[in-house]
Amino acid sequence: MPLSKLQSDILVLLASHRNPESHVAGASALNQHGPRFSGDIDIFHDHEEAVALACEADSRVLMENGFLLQWLRRYPGLHAAVVERGGEKTKLEWLQDSDFRFFPTVMDDLFGYRLHIIDLATNKALTAAGRREPRDVLDLLYIHAHHLPLGAVIWAAVAKDAGYSPESLITEIRRNAHYRADDYADLALIEPVDAAIVSRTLRQALDEAEVFVRAMPPGKEGLLFLQGGVPVQPDPDHLADYVEHAGQRRGHWPSSPEIAAAMVECHKMPMINNLIY
Repeated sequence: MPLSKLQSDILVLLASHRNPESHVAGASALNQHGPRFSGDIDIFHDHEEAVALACEADSRVLMENGFLLQWLRRYPGLHAAVVERGGEKTKLEWLQDSDFRFFPTVMDDLFGYRLHIIDLATNKALTAAGRREPRDVLDLLYIHAHHLPLGAVIWAAVAKDAGYSPESLITEIRRNAHYRADDYADLALIEPVDAAIVSRTLRQALDEAEVFVRAMPPGKEGLLFLQGGVPVQPDPDHLADYVEHAGQRRGHWPSSPEIAAAMVECHKMPMINNLIY
């Protein structure tokens, strides 16, 4: 899986420290079986005061187990360090993030607790709109191919940032997503990618997303649509066939424990053997 030995060891060691309000997010959780290795581990917290407490507890355990920490930042709401052992390094960040999400955090054997894949996906769409990083394109295509089409991801993501409409979010992702082969060469990937194919595939996915959002009725932006308890990209002409699911503080499961259990199972990270763009 695309986690280094060092990252896996850190996650296992710290898993018991995680809880629903101190959970792993970001690319290390998204790419557990995705196309690339992440250079860091992000641990999100719902409250600023929890950041320093978790950082203190985690760093103490790491040092007791032979890891070296070089501190990069020690601010309220954000602590960051380079963690090293045996010549291998990774960045570890403890930070506060919004507790508005679609689903509760998910218990996970490796991470302890992590964000649900749909919340990882919607966060990634917003991240890709706000910065220019080639890794975001690969993450978006992984989400589109293996979890939820980008149209549905983008439609839901705007609930987390009132500054975007679905159309403007697509526009910003497009504006940032222009990369050449050497931009991808610096990434730690499972296998090399063809920049031209990546560009065409993303363009097609965003074109499809734009068709979808233009067909959707106004007033339902920021919603997920569930079928059989699982998020899907709905048919805009038959929205009554789906269950609407809105985000809220700390997220919530659908109406029954059986549906919730099915959702967790369906959205476990899939193992990717051959990734082709």
